[in-house]
Amino acid sequence: MSKPTHRTPGEEGRQDVTLWADPLCLWTWVAYKWLREAETVRPLALTVHAAMLDHPVGTSGDDEPSRFRELAPGPVRVLAAVAAERGSRAVRPVYEALAHRFHEVGGLYHGLHDMLRGLSPQAGQEVQAALLAQARDVVEKALADCGLPTGRADAMESPHWDDVLRAAHPAVHRRERGRDAHRLPVISLDGRTCVCVPLLRTAPAGELAGALWDGIAALLREEAFLRRCRSAPAG
Repeated sequence: MSKPTHRTPGEEGRQDVTLWADPLCLWTWVAYKWLREAETVRPLALTVHAAMLDHPVGTSGDDEPSRFRELAPGPVRVLAAVAAERGSRAVRPVYEALAHRFHEVGGLYHGLHDMLRGLSPQAGQEVQAALLAQARDVVEKALADCGLPTGRADAMESPHWDDVLRAAHPAVHRRERGRDAHRLPVISLDGRTCVCVPLLRTAPAGELAGALWDGIAALLREEAFLRRCRSAPAG
């Protein structure tokens, strides 16, 4: 895994960027890699907060993601527990270690979209449940990567963290459905306005990553932009 460029708090022009992340969400992982790359060419300081996202992979209809979410909270509960015990700064390296072990080549979720293509929602749930049954080993190895006790993986089984995680996600009003959306990762700039992260197939590198950030930052600052979150909650 490449290392982000760290900048001092007093650096002129620094932009504080927050990403709300769930290790099981592939789109969040791609967005994280883009922001991590942008951090090397723009004066960004990236922070990661844990938030439980819906996982509509392989599903259809508005009711399906909630059932997937019942299968999915284990790894992100661990992030919530790490944040509570060690502070928000500890979340980013653990998130990166977890998501890398889930989504990169050889990871538990690598190729999941292809595996689920053409399956019914029920069959897709069964595939994901079978994979999640193996997640404890992935989580323990990710914790070890970060020098943390593998016993922290016990948080996977604790619903204590679920209300914390749901409250942590910046709600995006979906007027067309009369509900809040929790299906997409969200970013904020300087603790103020938030927007949903653009869905990227791959993470751009170098100056291209920076140019994409410039466009997103312009949207975040534009009062006329409608697709904003209601607020940027404290992490």
